[in-house]
Amino acid sequence: MSEATWLPIVASLVKSAILIVILLTIFAYMTWIERRVVARIQGRLGPNRAGPFGALQPLADAIKMAFKEQIIPAQAHKVIYLIAPVISVVVALSAFAVVPIGNSWTPGKPSVWDPWVGDINVGLLWILSISSLAVYGIVLGGWSSGNRYSLLGSLRSAAQMISYETSLGLALSGTLMWAGTLSMVSIVHQQMEQGIWFIAAQPLGFVIYIIAAVAEVNRAPFDLPEAEQELTAGYLTEYSGLRWSLYQMAEYINMITVSSVASTLFFGGWSFFGLERIPLLSIVIFALKVACFLFLFIWLRATLPRIRYDRLMRLGWQFLLPLAVLNAVVSAACVALGWPWWVNGLIGLAIIGAVLAITWLRSRQTRFAVSKAGAELLPPSVRLVKSIEVEMGLTSGGEATVARAEGRQALLQDGRVQV
Repeated sequence: MSEATWLPIVASLVKSAILIVILLTIFAYMTWIERRVVARIQGRLGPNRAGPFGALQPLADAIKMAFKEQIIPAQAHKVIYLIAPVISVVVALSAFAVVPIGNSWTPGKPSVWDPWVGDINVGLLWILSISSLAVYGIVLGGWSSGNRYSLLGSLRSAAQMISYETSLGLALSGTLMWAGTLSMVSIVHQQMEQGIWFIAAQPLGFVIYIIAAVAEVNRAPFDLPEAEQELTAGYLTEYSGLRWSLYQMAEYINMITVSSVASTLFFGGWSFFGLERIPLLSIVIFALKVACFLFLFIWLRATLPRIRYDRLMRLGWQFLLPLAVLNAVVSAACVALGWPWWVNGLIGLAIIGAVLAITWLRSRQTRFAVSKAGAELLPPSVRLVKSIEVEMGLTSGGEATVARAEGRQALLQDGRVQV
């Protein structure tokens, strides 16, 4: 076997092993970073006992998970129950294979040792197709557990991920039109040749992609599949120990993947005003861009409440999808007519401004309607107490309390109130 045959295979295997180690290490410390950042935002301390600043907390968590009892429910489908979390991890790792994390070691001279596992001409299509398989790990895990809470969580996840995949893919179509290629490496080169980051030509596509990506990886405020207040822990209810940690591993690696795609397609990947000519520095530049998006994920989790499920689906189908289609049509028209990139960017900003203005007006109308209607929008019990106070002319202080109690007692005797 010639060197030209076996060297690319060996290089791919070595780079794959290195990439897996890096991703697993980042996953471990992302749990520590997230806990520290969320604690900082919410005025708490976070983990700070295991090692300096709590830096050894991931190791302590790994040891704890390894020694926890591995329980398999009696009603579970054992084989699928064991395979499901492995599917999630394998899919998450496979999707990252075509993401370029830096410039070629020798600019202008491609090598099998360049900092990416593979550069295929359908790289983005590979990411989208492999990422769509992640739903199988969650659905199979919930169904095979034999728990209705788990089943409900997995069904929620299937509906949510399929719904937002459509908007996510359409949001990226405008970027592909300007790049003219599906290769992740070529998309970065196109941004360098055109002298822009595609965020300038696709602001609307970027906003849609970020919202859809948060929902795609089941992160707050779109973490409905794991809604612990409603479904105990969703599809994770019957998992413990290392099997539970595999699902968490897949979630964080998916976060890294979608952050890497956003950095590559909208922010020039490893490029940064000529500094990418230094290969090692290009890797640092790419890592910093990805870190900014990971911080955004953590920030959203620490500040936004979980939204209601019907509003989640309405946002995906009635709001994001029409905007994604509109962005694709506008981008196609600009590219076909040969208009400059800034025209597409201005149109996208105008659409974003119009959507924000309409949303603000609607919220203002809602607040005005609430203030105008007053007690009519309150629950019956609250309206009843308010009407008693108004009719009896209650004042503040002890007199109001006594009068309220007397009025309530009178209504109880009259049969108008049920306790």
